[in-house]
Amino acid sequence: MTDSPADRFTRRDLLVRAGAGVTGLAALAGRSTPAAADTDAHGHFRGTLHVLGIGIDQLDPIRRRAEKDLGFELAFESIAADAAVERAITEPASFDVLSFYHFAYDVIWPSGGLQPVDTRRVTRWPQVSDLFKWGKLRPGDWRCTYGQGDAPFRCMYVDGSGRYPVSPDVLPAAKTIVQWIDERTGKPYRGLPEPSYVDGVPTYFNVDAIGYNRRILKRPPEDVSWGELFNPSWRGRVALIGVPEIGLQDAANAAEALGLMRFGDKGNMTRPEIDGLVKILIRLKKRGHFRGFWFDPDTATAFMHSGEVVVESMWTFSVIDLQEKRFPVAYAAPPEGYRGWSGALSISSAIKDPARLEAAYDYINWWHDGYPGAVMMRGGYYSAVQATSRTFVEPAEWAYWIEGKPAAKNLPGPFGDVTIRSGQVRDGGSLARRARKFASWNSYFKEHAYQAQRWYEFRAA
Repeated sequence: MTDSPADRFTRRDLLVRAGAGVTGLAALAGRSTPAAADTDAHGHFRGTLHVLGIGIDQLDPIRRRAEKDLGFELAFESIAADAAVERAITEPASFDVLSFYHFAYDVIWPSGGLQPVDTRRVTRWPQVSDLFKWGKLRPGDWRCTYGQGDAPFRCMYVDGSGRYPVSPDVLPAAKTIVQWIDERTGKPYRGLPEPSYVDGVPTYFNVDAIGYNRRILKRPPEDVSWGELFNPSWRGRVALIGVPEIGLQDAANAAEALGLMRFGDKGNMTRPEIDGLVKILIRLKKRGHFRGFWFDPDTATAFMHSGEVVVESMWTFSVIDLQEKRFPVAYAAPPEGYRGWSGALSISSAIKDPARLEAAYDYINWWHDGYPGAVMMRGGYYSAVQATSRTFVEPAEWAYWIEGKPAAKNLPGPFGDVTIRSGQVRDGGSLARRARKFASWNSYFKEHAYQAQRWYEFRAA
């Protein structure tokens, strides 16, 4: 199995390519740019808005409905994650809107490739989930945990006034990414008002864990710990995601669950912590513990479906795919908490035309109106503004995906084909239950280059 592009791309590479920020942007003056805004007689945008992303939310049903509702065309460009980050840093004039993960913004932001998004122009900003703003789905609930790493509330707000503390989890260069909520008190730092600008407007999020063959591992999801990744009973039948950013974090959750190590921050490990974890991984690998590594969800699905793997890192749509095939897969709801991740829409700093800029805000606002949230829900994801999607789904769909109730009938996926069968219950339960406890969030380490180096050493051992 070959390395994915993300495997070969380090945080240091990104910063080098970002150059000096403003200088790097000036160098783009001669590059090709999206066409100047096409407007109608009333000044409304009627051109094509270019959305760059990695494909998760760039679905045909979403594009078609957005074009119908907004009155302009959308060009969706889906590329590999590392390539999208590089483009956002070095070629902001090549796109209008970026759809990407929150955890990469401390890498992208220092380049100046994105402009601050004014939340006062985001129509439903007051309805955006508190998970993004306060760090918890239900602020003040002791059962809810922040989770370590690049949770969106730590890397979303931007402010240059100096009033807000710089988020501790982001790169030093991203010094205007600030944190509003004090995690010690659960309240705003010094009673300050919510910052008015963000680097990206939240769109969707999800919780990841491990998939397992419930015919062999006969325990309910709530009783399946991250530690099962290291259980010697599954020697030779365990798979990990191959990219270091996520693979090492899943391994850390396993090691900590078993009491093998403790981490100050699993989303930003120190070199000694990385070394200690890699030592454990190499020892397991030499014992033949791991069946392999996957870089795309189809491979993860094939590992499980073939019976070669009993337990593995897995994403939601692989689980849904296997369940659709009637394979006895279950998705753990680890007692230690899930690994979270979230997405956002950002605006290129190269947009100068007012009509094109307004179109970018219109597209962002449309994402909160409900239709795209309904499509994403059918794929197993949650929306930043969930309530508006309810009018676009049947009551049975809302009951299954959001309330955690048994499916009252067969339910469709994002493209209309049946993916959930009558009587099925979502592993982990309702949104309120699944998004209550996080062990960590997808993150870039400050020691990312070293993390990648040690990860490759483990895989080659």
